[in-house]
Amino acid sequence: MHRFIENVKYDVAVYPRALTTATLVSGSGVDMAKYNNFCALAGAAPSSQCGALNIFIAQSTDNSTFSATYLATASVASSTTVGFGTSVEIRAEQMSDGYRYLRVEVLPIAGTQHVIGAASLRFNSRYPQASLPA
Repeated sequence: MHRFIENVKYDVAVYPRALTTATLVSGSGVDMAKYNNFCALAGAAPSSQCGALNIFIAQSTDNSTFSATYLATASVASSTTVGFGTSVEIRAEQMSDGYRYLRVEVLPIAGTQHVIGAASLRFNSRYPQASLPA
């Protein structure tokens, strides 16, 4: 059986942080050259003052300037009793020609106190890995 780490590359895109305003938080860019799929995960701690979240996937050619035209978006409503979150996924062929890097962006859209975090997963390797059978 294959191990998770051999099949999926996990990156912490946004370390958990507290926000007091609805501020767009950008995660770290990841290189999609060796992977076919990307999944962005984002969530927030439960709070009566934490509103809903919007999650975006942005693309770039150079890992420094990311497009404001998002490849995919998702929204999740808030919860006062349990943590809440959602995911959004794309395939590499959905990226524009010449683009190689992706990142997750999170925008709290309501409320005054937010504790958020995000992660990204790259999976479905384009090339066989040395530790996997050919």
